[in-house]
Amino acid sequence: MGGRWTPLVVREFLRRGQATYSELSAALPALSDKVLSDRLAQLTSAGVIERHRTPGWPPRVRYILTSQGRALEPVVRSMWEWGAARRDALG
Repeated sequence: MGGRWTPLVVREFLRRGQATYSELSAALPALSDKVLSDRLAQLTSAGVIERHRTPGWPPRVRYILTSQGRALEPVVRSMWEWGAARRDALG
C-alpha cells in the first residue's frame, strides 16, 4: 500500500466509514478518475476497504472501511499532525 494520494483516500474513509466512488471524487477533486480507481483497487486488495456491490440497475458500489483500515487511524493522524506542525513552522 503506497503511492501519492493514498493517505488522503484513507483519511476520507476514516472520516466517513464508507463512501461511494462519487462521494470520494467530490471530496478529493484533485484526484483524477484513474488515480482514485487505482487507489481504491489497491486499498481493497490490501484489506483496508471492502467493495460491496448492490444488485440492480444501475449497479451501485459502496466501499466500506475494514477493521484493518480503522487500525490505520493513529498512523494517518500522526502524519496529519506532523504536516500541520511543519506547515506552521514554515509560516
